[in-house]
Amino acid sequence: MDIAAALALTGDGFSRRKIARMLGVSRNTLRKYLTAGTVAGVGHDPGKLASYLIPLSEMLGENPDARSIEIFRALKAKGYSGSYDLVKRKVRSLRLGIERGDSAPAPGARATADLGRVDLAGHTMWLFTLCLDFSGRIYAELSDRADLDAFLEWHIRAFRYFQGVPAEIAYERSRNRHLKALVGRAGVNLPMARFAGHHGFVPVPARAFSPWAIGRLKRPLRMIEVLFLRGYPFKTLEGANTALLGWLLGREESPGREMVKDKFSREQPFLMPLPKMAFARVPLKLQKKP
Repeated sequence: MDIAAALALTGDGFSRRKIARMLGVSRNTLRKYLTAGTVAGVGHDPGKLASYLIPLSEMLGENPDARSIEIFRALKAKGYSGSYDLVKRKVRSLRLGIERGDSAPAPGARATADLGRVDLAGHTMWLFTLCLDFSGRIYAELSDRADLDAFLEWHIRAFRYFQGVPAEIAYERSRNRHLKALVGRAGVNLPMARFAGHHGFVPVPARAFSPWAIGRLKRPLRMIEVLFLRGYPFKTLEGANTALLGWLLGREESPGREMVKDKFSREQPFLMPLPKMAFARVPLKLQKKP
């Protein structure tokens, strides 16, 4: 189990019971790891690595995809005498943004999208989520289909829900074949590029540097699957989606942290306005060679 993951979820206000369910461990195991993480001090002073933090950060800035072992070897060449594990933990913490003093995402700058199959009362459904990185406000929608038209419609309804459009939307395509097919395999496919240009946002790949980075990206989807969908008395899709959005709004007032609705009220003015004209998708036609 990743101690940083457990500590991050604890900082986000989740109870230990819910964290244990999300990470698939017992509460006793979770308590042991949380105690170990607190004593060890995840993100505390790196000791021998302290003199090499500037070159380490510069390496990550020049090549965000650099492997920890490559950075370790480069630091060894500069005189670093510490362990590889220390470098690996520091690289991970920098990438995940869990160190003290890391800057928060700017209001309206970025949102993260996800798509996956979920089970709802014995029915296989699609769950789409779009989460604003600054405030944490989530739009989610269940559907029985996941074609390109539905994918674009989910975005449109999410923009209306947010009353604006973020500057960037991140899609994790490297491990999600559904997003890869809808957004594009190498770059961005033509329908998605036209849609993004019409609404003014930039589709970008979400960098996933470790298993926990993937977990953070998928946290809204997994949270909904574990805490809302299990045991939900499904009757109709419309009723389930209405109940889901109501449940998400209720969670925004969780005690012990700044309310999501308060952060969203600060973020909403920074979102780009909705386009005045509706988007009209032109189906691509295959052209026969003469």
